[in-house]
Amino acid sequence: MRLATPHAFPTEVFVLDTPDPGLLPEGPWVLVGDAAVRGAWRASGMPEPEGALWLSISEPEKRLDTLIPWLEAWSRLPLHRDGVVVAVGGGVLTDLAGLASALYLRGVSWQAWPTTLLSMSDAGLGGKTGADLPTGKNLVGAFHPPKRLVACLAFLETLPQRQVDSGRWELVKTALLKTDLEWAKELLAVPSPRKVWIERALAYKAEVVHRDPTEQGERRLLNLGHTLGHALESASEYRLLHGEAVGVGVLAACLLAREQGFNAFPESFIEALAERLRPLAPLRPAWEQALPWMRRDKKATSLRMGSPSEIHCILPRPDGPPQQRLLPPEAWAEPFARCLHLITGETARA
Repeated sequence: MRLATPHAFPTEVFVLDTPDPGLLPEGPWVLVGDAAVRGAWRASGMPEPEGALWLSISEPEKRLDTLIPWLEAWSRLPLHRDGVVVAVGGGVLTDLAGLASALYLRGVSWQAWPTTLLSMSDAGLGGKTGADLPTGKNLVGAFHPPKRLVACLAFLETLPQRQVDSGRWELVKTALLKTDLEWAKELLAVPSPRKVWIERALAYKAEVVHRDPTEQGERRLLNLGHTLGHALESASEYRLLHGEAVGVGVLAACLLAREQGFNAFPESFIEALAERLRPLAPLRPAWEQALPWMRRDKKATSLRMGSPSEIHCILPRPDGPPQQRLLPPEAWAEPFARCLHLITGETARA
């Protein structure tokens, strides 16, 4: 089914049970896909164009040099400006494919066919494309929205449970942004993803992105859980998956919001978050490892070059819309320590 999106929104959004070849480009197109879903793509009767690239890419390969062979392959076909790039994979792959599409011939159209719960519910939509630098995540990128996003639930069957659980945290983030605590509780309790979850998350993100496409204000709310999460992901050397790190960031953000004077979330809800995160305890880095990454966060701001930075922090509330505050990275120290105590039972001092 095609999802209702705001008028003039640049991306058509479809949420399906199985892939539909009728949604592929009508003209010339190339494919960049995750090798792990190639079998599922073929089994669904989906075509592969000349020059299709099936690759295995993880977060450490989310670098600009990964794109060069793609761009060179497209030029040899050759792919012209009327061509379309189809990206089939998770958030790392769609981020890179979108960036490559923005760079090739100064911009060609692309489609996102996300295959993970995380990319279906968040990463595939919104036009943010990017690559990492050694100093931080997504420090290089462009706003280049896909012309079409097609989320097919059948691809979720190819995922290990850990990947499904990782994607769940982007949905929990959305529920808290919508101040829908009951939905958040359902997301934590129900084992298998539901189609309606993805539809709700994509509809919400489309509305926010349409009002603020280049993240000048409201769209920053979508970074809930990512301020600390990105730092933890990098500091762990990607032993923590993106969604897992965001989950820890969401719990810490709930605790930081209380420190900042907002009403606290029910203890039962905080415990439910912590319970879900406990298997990740052995993977979490120390605060001293995460802090340098936070200081280089792309959302940081400073009055002058080299001066102490502050970060746009998103603080969720159980009784109203989330709030944005500019806070120094060090403001996360005690919430992170409390978060570790809840997850591990250890007394941590940041």
